[in-house]
Formats: sequence, structure tokens, C-alpha cells
Amino acid sequence: MLAIAAEPDSIAAAVLADFGLDHDALDHALEVESARSLAVVGIDGLDPELVRATSRPITARPSWASSTREVFRRAQIVGGRRRGRSVELDVLYGIVTASVGTVPRALEYAGVDRDALIGRVERERLVADDEPQRGTQGLSAQERQALRREAQRRMQDARREAQREAQAKRRGAQRAARAPQGEARGSDPASPDA
Repeated sequence: MLAIAAEPDSIAAAVLADFGLDHDALDHALEVESARSLAVVGIDGLDPELVRATSRPITARPSWASSTREVFRRAQIVGGRRRGRSVELDVLYGIVTASVGTVPRALEYAGVDRDALIGRVERERLVADDEPQRGTQGLSAQERQALRREAQRRMQDARREAQREAQAKRRGAQRAARAPQGEARGSDPASPDA
């Protein structure tokens, strides 16, 4: 998201700026998120230099973090196989639709209405998809409308899928949280269940 915000002529950067999220504001929100996350585990007043990324010799091809892979997966779902002007908006959509993690917390700390931001990104994607591009020039109004409907359908499908995945993760976490309690109850010979 920082890289998107740093791009001066980017539609996605303009969307972020409209929500008060220029590069500096995002950097600050991420620093606040980091400090608060560390405070939750009892680490306060840590020197910022200690938590900065450190360089290491590249001995192998670098790998993506799982959250980054998830962003690209969501962007690919809503973007499909097309190549167009809204790729940066697809990636931004993938970032801001994360329901857990650093970005949602940073947006919350920055006072950004995440749902409004997602809605704005979706609208900008539709506008970008509707602009004349290679492959869509010369299409009739009905054909462009059909393309818009298809884009809306893909976005709705992607949101539903993301909601289903989040719900499945919550259920899995709830089951995992209950499992140790059940095992502990069953293993205690003095418990009423034994």
C-alpha cells in the first residue's frame, strides 16, 4: 500500500489520498499499528531502529509472505485475466479487503472507514474498466454495460468468497480453542465427564 501511495500519477494513490492516506500518513498509521501490536504483548517504547527491516544477503530467490500472496490472490479473483488500467486498483482492492492483519488495524487507527474505502475502490475499478482500452474500443453501449455487470458480479463473488473464507477461519479458530478444553476435561479422572 505504501508503494501504491508513493506513485504520483496513480488512480489508486488518488483514492487513498481522498481518504487522507498519502505515503506519510500511511507510514505513520503503520508505525502506530506496529507500536500498538507490540504493546499488546508488553513491549513498550521500543527503539524504531530495532523493528526496521534488515537487509540480508540474497542466497536464494526471495519468497512472498503469506499475506502478500493472499493480496495477489484476491486481486486476481476480481481482476480475472484482463490486463488494463485498473490492475493497481485490483491490487489495492486485494489489500484493503483483508479482514484481519496489519492493514485493517492501521486503517482503523488512521480513522478510515474501511467499507467506504472498499466501495470507492470498487467504483473506481468500474470506471477504469469502462474507459476505452485496447480490446474494448468500438464496443457498443450494451457491450460495455455487460462488461460492467460482469465486473460487478466478479467483485461480489470475490467479496462473498472472502467472507466465506473469513468465516471458515473463525470457525476453525473456535474449534481449535475448544479442543484443548475438551481434551483437558476428558483426561482428568476427577472430572464429572470421566
